[in-house]
Amino acid sequence: MFFRMILIVALGLLGCTQGEVERPPGRVLLIGIDGASPRVAGPMMAEGRLPALATLAEEGMYAPLRSVLPLYSPRIWNTIATGRKPNDHGVISFVKPDPESKTNKKKSRELYLSTDRKSPALWNIISEAGMSVAVVNWWTTYPPELINGVMVSDHFFPEQITGIKNTFNDNRPSSGALIHPESWTQNAQDVLEEEVPLTTIPNPFSQNSKLPHWVNKELLEGQYKSDEQITRLALAIQKDFAPDVMMVFMPGIDRASHWLWGNLEPASAYPETLRPTPTERQGGRAALEDYYVFTDQLIGLLTEGYGPDDLVMVISDHGFQAHVSMMLLTGGHEDQEALDGVLFARGKGIQEGEAEEIISVFNLAPSILAWLGLPFADDMVMGPASFVGVEQPERIASYDDLVIERLDKGASGNEEEIVEHLRALGYLEDSEPESPEEQ
Repeated sequence: MFFRMILIVALGLLGCTQGEVERPPGRVLLIGIDGASPRVAGPMMAEGRLPALATLAEEGMYAPLRSVLPLYSPRIWNTIATGRKPNDHGVISFVKPDPESKTNKKKSRELYLSTDRKSPALWNIISEAGMSVAVVNWWTTYPPELINGVMVSDHFFPEQITGIKNTFNDNRPSSGALIHPESWTQNAQDVLEEEVPLTTIPNPFSQNSKLPHWVNKELLEGQYKSDEQITRLALAIQKDFAPDVMMVFMPGIDRASHWLWGNLEPASAYPETLRPTPTERQGGRAALEDYYVFTDQLIGLLTEGYGPDDLVMVISDHGFQAHVSMMLLTGGHEDQEALDGVLFARGKGIQEGEAEEIISVFNLAPSILAWLGLPFADDMVMGPASFVGVEQPERIASYDDLVIERLDKGASGNEEEIVEHLRALGYLEDSEPESPEEQ
């Protein structure tokens, strides 16, 4: 109730009320699972090991989700949120050159921030329409934006950078706001102190001697905690706020797959020096599959309060493939082999069974807008997909005249650790292009 009172005051100050627009047909829950592969999800569902995802597939539809090369997560998740090409929305990679640093390699790049995104995202459009929206940990949401609801930025969760901090001397405190409304920051921190496990799956990386010898257990232990914390906050927001639209992003499967994917591939895909022992291979595969089960249970918790009239979607931005590098990473996403992610959808009007078309990441934003009864924009790359069941969706020329307000851009204090975390996962190379070619 305390959180609800805070939001009523905050939204009143912003001049936004839910009475400004006709109520949507139901609520929307969009869960992003970074790197979830149909090569793993499909067989595990068939074995009965992913019941939450299997239920979504049975009640609605399950299909591959076609991504866009190059498979850099920030550009794809911002494409999903905007419906626009990366060169249009402005977030084309993980980092950009830092014009103020030319000598120190550790400080030669800076992360893309929400201020770099040039196109309105779903949360901006939905807020402008007077609906309430919550966003938890979506890529490139720092500094947080002033929306009709709550935004927990992607710089809020410290466990996402565990294992990297000890290599740096820069422990600057956060000076910029990490959450909108700022008044809920302490409440969010209190939620993260809860220790009762959310699932029946213990941390598969904690004291696990069967993992391949090169795996960074500390980093992955922290990622498990982070996905659990992301879910805790989302559940707290659902309980106290019940937003019309909620968007939640969990990166753990991607992080675990970078270290463990090789245990799913034939040994011949890797040089002999990178091949795990039989024990390590079995242990690595089990840990990755356990992480899928863990994530499925988190999805089950998040979807519990949504009924048949609500739209529930679970998506991933790409799959995985064999990958070899000097960093001993065993999984990657570089080309067509990893192009497809997963899409689950169920709800009022949603097509059941197999998709009748190839569904692209470009279809998602216009599809959600159409389902809500809002126009999609002509400058979005594609229109709504047919699976949402909207025969004559409304359209508008563009949303680019929509004003996006943000909280102060002060440094979050986590920028350098995040950059080095990305480098440790093999995302950043010294020769990384500044403007990846559109596909």
